[in-house]
Amino acid sequence: SSGINAEYGEKGEDLKFDILEGSLKHVHNHGWTETALRHAIKELDLSEASIKMFKLGGAEIALHYDQSLNDQLEDMMAQQKDDLAPDAEPVPIADFLQDAIKTSLELQLPYYDRWAEALALCIDPNVAPKATSQFAHLIDDIWFYAGDKSTDFNWYTRRATVAAVYGLTELFMLQDTSPGYSETWAFLNRRVTDLAALGENRVELEKQLESAGGLMKATFIIARNMLGQK
Repeated sequence: SSGINAEYGEKGEDLKFDILEGSLKHVHNHGWTETALRHAIKELDLSEASIKMFKLGGAEIALHYDQSLNDQLEDMMAQQKDDLAPDAEPVPIADFLQDAIKTSLELQLPYYDRWAEALALCIDPNVAPKATSQFAHLIDDIWFYAGDKSTDFNWYTRRATVAAVYGLTELFMLQDTSPGYSETWAFLNRRVTDLAALGENRVELEKQLESAGGLMKATFIIARNMLGQK
């Protein structure tokens, strides 16, 4: 097992997956760190050199876990769509968005004691591109399953609005001490309601976003507008 690395193709990727999965149970004690990775490597009876597979260190555990949550949410949304009777009324867009964001955030709860650390790792310029890509894909999935066909907003604006609602709610949740995160879900409800108000100013909003230069900047602009900070 010596000299294993990601470049060794499918077998290397399978091993990497196994190590990342094995690392998760050590996150509560050791965080999203190389220490957690090393524990998993030892338990799998692999060479210590296997740590070289993880160019981003412990941040790869956080990225792996985040992707697994996104996959779970996509499966749940797909199942919900399949379960809908052919002649049934589709779920209203706002209700679907609120439910999808709430479900996604609830999926994080098993590791919520370490979630702020996971988000902080995403600021690292080496980690940020992958984290941003996974987040953008999550937002695309939510919009796809929401079945939105409206022409009020362009596609880019719609993605940014949902990303803003998601990001604001996630930040609120990190500071929420209410039972069952009830204040977070009330906050989410208000932000989804705010989307209608933003729609009334869509021309001005889209003008701002055209010069934003990227989904994350656009998300920030919408978040700022929602919070009324000029």
